[in-house]
Amino acid sequence: MLIKLFTFYVYLQTALCGCGPDRRNSDFERLRKDYTVTIDKIGKLDIQIKESSGLARVTDSTFITHPDGGSAPELYLFNLKGELLQTIPVPIVNKDWEDIAQDEKGNLYVGDFGNNANQRRDLTIYSLDKTSWQVTDTLAFSFADQTEFPPPRSRQHYDLEAFFYHSDSLYLFTKSRALKSITQLYKLPVSGDRQTIVPAEKLRVKSPITAADVMSDTNQFALLGYGRLYLFKPGSETISFDGKRYCLPVGRTGQAEAVLFLSPEQLLITNEKGKLYLVTLRPKQTANR
Repeated sequence: MLIKLFTFYVYLQTALCGCGPDRRNSDFERLRKDYTVTIDKIGKLDIQIKESSGLARVTDSTFITHPDGGSAPELYLFNLKGELLQTIPVPIVNKDWEDIAQDEKGNLYVGDFGNNANQRRDLTIYSLDKTSWQVTDTLAFSFADQTEFPPPRSRQHYDLEAFFYHSDSLYLFTKSRALKSITQLYKLPVSGDRQTIVPAEKLRVKSPITAADVMSDTNQFALLGYGRLYLFKPGSETISFDGKRYCLPVGRTGQAEAVLFLSPEQLLITNEKGKLYLVTLRPKQTANR
C-alpha cells in the first residue's frame, strides 16, 4: 500500500511540476526539446527477484540486478522479458546494497553504501570477479566534508544510491534528504587503502538521485531520480556537471531505482515493483546540440 501511495505521489509531483524546478534552479533543458522520446514498459521481473536496486550488463541480452539492504546477498541474472535465469550467491554481507557498476574488463562493483540516516561510518564497495563471483577487492571510504553523524536535516546530503565506473575510478552521486535537495559528485580511485574523498561538484536537483550510469566509451552519463531522468553531456572529456544537461519527466516509472545504458539512445530502467521500462531517445534533426 505504501509503495502504491508513493508511486502515485511521484506521478502527481512529476505531472504538476515536470522539470520546471530543475530548469529554474540548475539550468536543465527539456530533453524533448532536442529529442523525440518514448517510454515503454517492456516486461516485469520474475517474482523470485525480490527487488531491483542496480543494473549491470552480462551479454547483449542478459543482465544482473540485486536486492536492497537486509536481503540475501544474491545477484539475479535475467533477460529483457524479466525471466530469472540464475540466482548467484556472493560471499559478502548485504547491509544496504544500493547500486552496481562494471568496468571494461567485466569486473563488477557492488555498492554497500546506503546511508538513509546519514550516520554510517562503514561505507564499502566490493569488487567481484564476474567468472568466479569471488571478492577481488574491498574499497572502504568516507566523505571528507561530513563531520557530523548524523548532521542536521538541512545538511543531510550523505545518503548514497548511485555510482558508475569510468577510466579507473568510480564516480559517486549522493542522495540528499534535505528540503533543498542536491547531489554531490565524488571520485573514488579503484586502488588503494581506505580513502577519504572530497566533493568535486554539487548540483541542485528536484529529485533525490537513486541510480547512475555512463556510456562506456564516452563521458555522457545519466542520473535517475523519482519521476525524473537527468542526462548529462559534459563539455570536456571528464565526468562533470558542466556542459549540456537535460531533464525528462518519467513519472510513470514510479519508485525507480536502477538505470543502464543499452546504447547511446536507449536506457533500461527498473523500479521497486519489478517493472522494466525502455527509454528511447531519437535526436531531432533540427536540434542544436
